[in-house]
Amino acid sequence: MQIEPRRWPGRVVPSTDADVDVAVESLCVRASWPDADRRWVRRLLEPWFTAGWCVDALLVAIDKKPDGTRQGRPRSRAQVAHEFLRARLRTWTADGAGLAKPPLSGVSLGEWYRVNRRNAALHAPRRATGLTSDGERARAESRALAHRRDPVERSREKGRRRQEVLDSLLTPGQEVPSFADSWKLVAELVPVPRVCSACGHVRNEVSRQAHRVA
Repeated sequence: MQIEPRRWPGRVVPSTDADVDVAVESLCVRASWPDADRRWVRRLLEPWFTAGWCVDALLVAIDKKPDGTRQGRPRSRAQVAHEFLRARLRTWTADGAGLAKPPLSGVSLGEWYRVNRRNAALHAPRRATGLTSDGERARAESRALAHRRDPVERSREKGRRRQEVLDSLLTPGQEVPSFADSWKLVAELVPVPRVCSACGHVRNEVSRQAHRVA
């Protein structure tokens, strides 16, 4: 399976020589190192790929130390790409005895392919199932109703069908509630606000005695 460097899965651990070449190119592209010597980068990364490291794990190691702290400033133009990479990966050697555990776990290309095929099958659009007899009848009635030219008749037919559905929800033997029943239910549920006792009454003017002006 040949994959373009830009599309190389970051969690895949390359195993073959061709996969290593593509993974090296993918790392250089994602790190924005167009001037990197691919041969030296490959020579440096081959033991890391053998130890189970993937491109995503290497990019994490370039930016952070094993304890999660930042590695330092980004690469300057004066620094050689593979020497900069060697210095950053030096902090991920286990006391010089071997390579540390990668910060991100990788998978093989075959496993990645199987997982993607499974996810594609799960998210694929499902085929439409056939309608039942009731569904076919309802669709035929809807189409017949839609082709009627008279909008008033079409509206009446729609209202009749809606009423039939509502009547089917009633308990057998129970009458259809009237408009008065609806208002009674509203009156029972909605509390009546308290009104001032003086509201609605005509204010009685109190007769006062006229004061004489001396």
